Amino acid sequence: MSWMTQKVSHTEPGTHPMLNQRDEDSSNALAVMEKAGALFNVYYPPAGHALAADPYGAGHVPLVELGKHQGHPLYKWVVRADTNETLGLHSGSYAQTDSYRYVGEMAERLFPNSTESCTLFGKGERMALAQNIGEPIDLGDGDIIKPQVMWISSYNGQWSTAVYHLTHRWFCMNQLAGAAPIFSVKHTTNHNFTFEQRSNILLEAMEHAQVVARMARTLKDQAFTDAQFEHLVKQVVPLPKPFNEVGDIHAIAERRMKQNRDAMQLTWRTECVEFGTVRKHVAAGSEQVEVFDGNRWLAYNAVQGAEQHNINARFNTSDVGKQRSMTKMISGGTPFASRALDLLRVG
Repeated sequence: MSWMTQKVSHTEPGTHPMLNQRDEDSSNALAVMEKAGALFNVYYPPAGHALAADPYGAGHVPLVELGKHQGHPLYKWVVRADTNETLGLHSGSYAQTDSYRYVGEMAERLFPNSTESCTLFGKGERMALAQNIGEPIDLGDGDIIKPQVMWISSYNGQWSTAVYHLTHRWFCMNQLAGAAPIFSVKHTTNHNFTFEQRSNILLEAMEHAQVVARMARTLKDQAFTDAQFEHLVKQVVPLPKPFNEVGDIHAIAERRMKQNRDAMQLTWRTECVEFGTVRKHVAAGSEQVEVFDGNRWLAYNAVQGAEQHNINARFNTSDVGKQRSMTKMISGGTPFASRALDLLRVG
């Protein structure tokens, strides 16, 4: 099993780091979604050939010729009813859900009055909802994690309707999520029925936080020095491959390597200031330098946090960067952190 971490520096308490719409107190799922503007309705006009003139069905509309959908439009648009903006184009078998409301209703039924936040991506093509589902777990020294789940859905086909484990780390609002969803349901004609039937396995999410806690405590008990972390970073972000026989490295690749390594080092220092130690060391020439020492848990969070929040966001702190981070998290795009965890567990 692998985990993904989102690190956001100095975010106010009670906020969700990967979602734009934030509520300080957990509350009703539909109320939070309404505040985020996520309860809009959609409609599904047939898609025709003359799309440039009229994207909602102008010209000839091709129909399904065989099977149970015979006579139905071969393709159809998904359009926001309130803004008339196009959210996606799908086959005729795509399930016609009226809104994201069904996700909120299911979330509220399973975990009443526990929704922390909701966000929309782009024009509303994608949606995510975070809920608190259990009591916080104290790892010691004020390092606290909290079980959560994240519901996602989309109208553009990028995301199936799915639910992910989340373990929320209060310090700097780290998020550790399961690399695969608890379950995922494609938009088919039986979408709502299948989604509801599978939702009972959400109870397994409570166990995920305990698994993370056991992993964290194991790594936390193993000291890790500044020098060890520097070596880890070089293993995780190695030198780029040369582009010629002489051994020259492309300047862009070298700059990206340095930027990624620096982001990890900066996050490591932040972790050590809070949970590790910072000492003075006399270097060559009698110059005093700060040395940061911590443990393997902090080292993992430093690599993971830097990758998810900085590297995957392309060092963009705007909403665009946050959306990139979340998209990477959903797709499991954290190879640096996966590599670091493997090395930290073995070493």
